[in-house]
Amino acid sequence: MTTWVTDLRHLPCVDEPGVPAAAARRAEFVRELVEAATARRVDRSWCSAVRCIARSGRKSCGARIQVGQAEAGRVEWSCATCGEAGVITGFEGTEHDLSGHRLRKKKVRVWGFDDESRELLRAATTHIPALRAVLARARPVDSVPGLLVVDGTVDEFDEMYTLVEHLTDATRSRRRRELLDELRAGLCTAIDGF
Repeated sequence: MTTWVTDLRHLPCVDEPGVPAAAARRAEFVRELVEAATARRVDRSWCSAVRCIARSGRKSCGARIQVGQAEAGRVEWSCATCGEAGVITGFEGTEHDLSGHRLRKKKVRVWGFDDESRELLRAATTHIPALRAVLARARPVDSVPGLLVVDGTVDEFDEMYTLVEHLTDATRSRRRRELLDELRAGLCTAIDGF
């Protein structure tokens, strides 16, 4: 069981040249944990959509990570499967601190998607923190393997729908177009409240 203590400010930049692949993967994992922990307003830890990257031999753990903010300026995370855990500091005020985009007390809807869709949208929302926060709030559904759900407002889902339309217009890949069509259908259902 490894415990990681990380200051986000000390991580290499996302596109910094010469960073070993393992270090870049760990840095992205830490950033994703901060986004998940800060995107929701909860008093206890919760099971996020973030997957564990710990390795045992040549195999990645891949279990979902529990994240939470027990106190301001400190994200705590753990993997129940492999026992890896950690604490992250130094994230407040950075682009990965999504606390300014937390869900307000408005009427919310629920939207479901899978990991492949989540990764596609995460890549497209790198510079759109409001939409990045929506994705960071995603959580798995135990009763339906592979399903992630997220709570959001109609306005948030409408913005996500617009992004998906733009991605569809710019896509030539048949598989990616199918994935985007599924996302549009799911967003329509979420927006309509069915």
